[in-house]
Amino acid sequence: MTKGTLLKFLFISISNMKRLVFINLIFLIPILVFLYTLIQLVPLVIRYLDSINVSVLYVNPEYKKLAVVIISKKTDAEGLVNDVYIFDRKAFNPVRKHIFLSELDENSLNILRENALAFGEIYYPDQQVSLESKTGEKIITFRVENVREGSIEVLFYNFVTPTDKGLVVIYLTLMVLSFLLMSGSLGGISDYTQRVVFHETKGFSYLFKSIKKNFARSVIISLFFSIITGAVGANIYFYIFIMSADISVFIAAINFWMLIFFIFILLWVFPLFVMSKGESVWEIMKKSLFVSFDNFDFTIDALFFLFLMCILSIVTLFIIPGFAGTFSFLNTALKEVSSRYNKSDVAT
Repeated sequence: MTKGTLLKFLFISISNMKRLVFINLIFLIPILVFLYTLIQLVPLVIRYLDSINVSVLYVNPEYKKLAVVIISKKTDAEGLVNDVYIFDRKAFNPVRKHIFLSELDENSLNILRENALAFGEIYYPDQQVSLESKTGEKIITFRVENVREGSIEVLFYNFVTPTDKGLVVIYLTLMVLSFLLMSGSLGGISDYTQRVVFHETKGFSYLFKSIKKNFARSVIISLFFSIITGAVGANIYFYIFIMSADISVFIAAINFWMLIFFIFILLWVFPLFVMSKGESVWEIMKKSLFVSFDNFDFTIDALFFLFLMCILSIVTLFIIPGFAGTFSFLNTALKEVSSRYNKSDVAT
């Protein structure tokens, strides 16, 4: 990315600061509602994923945060055996590496037992186990559904007040509505900021007309990438923290690079969405991927500055630069990139 691109972006942003900030303020409430409900619901989803193989039935109220570690191994005499360790969360991180070394190093095994609040063994699936501390105090009761041979399961238990199901429904409804409002508006915001970048004077009425016109396709694009990135993110979490087998890190790495790949597709979709009127969403995504890899160094620079802008947006509650400033940057960058191609190669 050239220095000129950044200077153009800064000049356009400063010259149109009031307009860009006003757009961000319009959508501030749905953004905050979405983030608040997301923060409330994500821990519930994580708890559900964590409980797929390990179900916690009872925890001593004195223990608010625990780490349950199940190491599956095979012995000749007893068949499949699972070693179970219960750690206080504060004591877990210092001994994390010894979990993976315990099968190879007896010293690591001793360190685990010394630092664990309690430890024991599980011999068959769906076995209910209660473990006591070294002083005989009952700490936890849980059930292990199924653990594959040679895998390591880690469950982080956090004591939380049970969430009312009605409140969960309200959070879910608000999250869906705020998501639809935000995602459906992205195409219109991109369109309006593109007009600003190309020095076409447009009133705010154009913004709302563009949002209305592009609402459905904008939701489709946003929903597609939300599902993909959410699924990939869940896979990474699942294979690292739940299915901790030998191949888990490899699978998680593949999912991480898949996420990067989809970010490359997503980067130019909304600016091209405006420029490529009449084309299908699939054609726009293919074009975005082509622009990303055909201008790889430029795209990497754009992603770096986009990352910095996202951090600044979070700090300023998405007021500066926010969605409007972000799309202004992307449209400015795409304007420079598109000048390298014939008009028929980039936009219709």
